[in-house]
Amino acid sequence: MTSESPTPPAGDATGSPRRSPRKYLAIGAVLVVVAIGAVVVASQSSPSSVSGGVDVKNLKVGPAVPGLSKAKGWLNTKPLTSADLTGKVVLYDFWTYSCVNCVRSIPYVRSWYQRYAADGLLVVGVHSPEFDFEKNPSNVAAAVKRLGVDYPVALDPNMGIWNAFGNQYWPEEWVADKSGHLRYQSIGEGDYTQTENVLRELLGVKKSAPRAKPPTAGSLGAPPTQNQAITQETYLGLERGSVAQPGTMTYPPLPTVPPNEAGLVGSWDGTDQYVQSTAPGATVVLSYQARSANLVMSVARNTPPVKVVVQLDGQPVPVADRTAQTQVDAQGQTYVTVSTPDLYKLVLSPAVETHTVRLIAQAPGLQVYSFTFGA
Repeated sequence: MTSESPTPPAGDATGSPRRSPRKYLAIGAVLVVVAIGAVVVASQSSPSSVSGGVDVKNLKVGPAVPGLSKAKGWLNTKPLTSADLTGKVVLYDFWTYSCVNCVRSIPYVRSWYQRYAADGLLVVGVHSPEFDFEKNPSNVAAAVKRLGVDYPVALDPNMGIWNAFGNQYWPEEWVADKSGHLRYQSIGEGDYTQTENVLRELLGVKKSAPRAKPPTAGSLGAPPTQNQAITQETYLGLERGSVAQPGTMTYPPLPTVPPNEAGLVGSWDGTDQYVQSTAPGATVVLSYQARSANLVMSVARNTPPVKVVVQLDGQPVPVADRTAQTQVDAQGQTYVTVSTPDLYKLVLSPAVETHTVRLIAQAPGLQVYSFTFGA
């Protein structure tokens, strides 16, 4: 988190701050904004965003939107200009495709777009990457298709739009009125009803008019409630993690792993963003508390797909805890196949539980970035 950003109140945001571990706090995403980033600091004002509720009839009028001229490409649309935004209520959704918080919020954003486009709503997904592989336009295009993102997406690999807005989190939504002024900001997951109410008010939708269709539950778990404690995102790379050492090292066996911590076994190469297996049998072990456990992984360039054996508490993943990506080999081992850089679903249990997950790379070239969790 940069120095310009106010610290969210404990239990308030489920967003993912840049350059520090993503925070899994309570559901409910908005917070009081005093002067956040270049947009708001310049005018000494801010759009409305008050934790615990917003009076949608009295939204503050913030500064003018900085625009989208810094986009390096577009998906699902031709390049959008200021003329395309004029007279529209615009929802700017800042996201990145390996972020579990973002992926879980996309169905809500999509439902608003589908319901209110005819009323004058324009949604712009601003894809601002966390990891280097998310800067690749073809990777983003594949993710947009896979995740069912059907609204315009601005590619922001250099964080130009992100910085112009003074953005700080993934996901983060900003809503501008028809005159192009920011009126509302929402950080993280949750508070979907309130955000929809803001959109309806700015669009002039009648109170009796139908609302957006609620999306169905996803397969990544949910953000925790205030009464739930789950493991926070756990990074493996040197930049934000504390597991690996620089360069190639052989890590000794781990008899146990402390709660909510990860460890390495076997031969790994530590880099800023990820650790890479350098021999078959290289293992990552994590003790966690959550319902779902996911892992951002990839493979080195010119490396064929890597089979990664997944064990839960020392055994193959039980049927009740398997995900759509779980495979079973002839020996009864459960595994996932890693081929492209993405968020891989490892475990989806019936409830929040405490487990130890072990991942065993069957070949060199596996790149492991960060674990994320859901309730």
